[in-house]
Amino acid sequence: MAFPWVFESNFETGDNSEWDSESDTGSKLSIAHYTTLANITGSAIPYRGAYAMLVDLRAGDTNDHTLTEGDIDIADGATRYFRFYLHASKDFTATADDTFNIFELQQAGGTVEISLGMRITASSNLLEIGIGDGTAPTSFVPFTRGLWTCVELLATVSTGGAGVVTLFLDGGQVATLTSQTHAAAVGAGVLGTQNTLSTTTGCLVFDQFVMDDARVYPLQTRFSSSVDMTKSQHIFVGPGALSGAALTSTTSDNTVTFYDTDIANTTRGQSRVAALSNSGISGIEGPVFFEKGCYAVLAGTSPTAAVYLSQSSEKPGVHGPEHWSDGSIRQYAFNRKA
Repeated sequence: MAFPWVFESNFETGDNSEWDSESDTGSKLSIAHYTTLANITGSAIPYRGAYAMLVDLRAGDTNDHTLTEGDIDIADGATRYFRFYLHASKDFTATADDTFNIFELQQAGGTVEISLGMRITASSNLLEIGIGDGTAPTSFVPFTRGLWTCVELLATVSTGGAGVVTLFLDGGQVATLTSQTHAAAVGAGVLGTQNTLSTTTGCLVFDQFVMDDARVYPLQTRFSSSVDMTKSQHIFVGPGALSGAALTSTTSDNTVTFYDTDIANTTRGQSRVAALSNSGISGIEGPVFFEKGCYAVLAGTSPTAAVYLSQSSEKPGVHGPEHWSDGSIRQYAFNRKA
């Protein structure tokens, strides 16, 4: 297992800079702040942090709305594992049957080798998710609207007839294809909607995307009191406190800096709260207080850090983040002041 992961995108930069390129004719794709998501009826607050990838099809659209990454590559005979969280808004619906891809593994030239997609049946309003060996999924299972679902994909690429594609939802295997023959190795991954019908409407939100050479598995908890950091991210939004933090990597150039903000990449000196480095202080004991939220920036060669949130039961008079649910974060968003 690579750690940090072979490729990871938690969208906490607030833009598409974690990916190589974007295709978004019609401007339906955005890396949306939680204040934006809070104002979309039936949509999701980010699974973790302050940002998530939003594909807003409330007006319907037939264009591609995708992010592409060349580091998502799989050699012939190799296996890679993928994990991301997906939320379909409660009003995600269609007036005509529609099947479309939300994640593709492509050859370097763009030919699709493995597909992960969704299907919606207009007469029953049934929403499904499925996998396929080629341009379109062929094996489907129901997908629940209005809830975050952990989507995992196992992909073994083989030009010799030993290819495997397996789908997991919330940790359980739900579909698999075996003895697949691929035309070539995978050279890129493409995340987002492609070729939806204009009569398919609603929102899809993606978060916490990871690829690795061993199975990633779902996150143990969503609103966690401890966070094992592998890249920069928001630990929480809104008022709260850290009870402690430490660099867990040992490379001399590794640092982690904490800012009191809920805006990505805000590194202004006046919002800096604490900093750790392996050439200086590598750990702190709190409480360390934040008003707007805790944004932690990792830097250096493959840095990792552990962060612990204060709990009122541990330190009298000291409370951790006030927002531990979608509803409370949404309420905070409505009252948020920059």
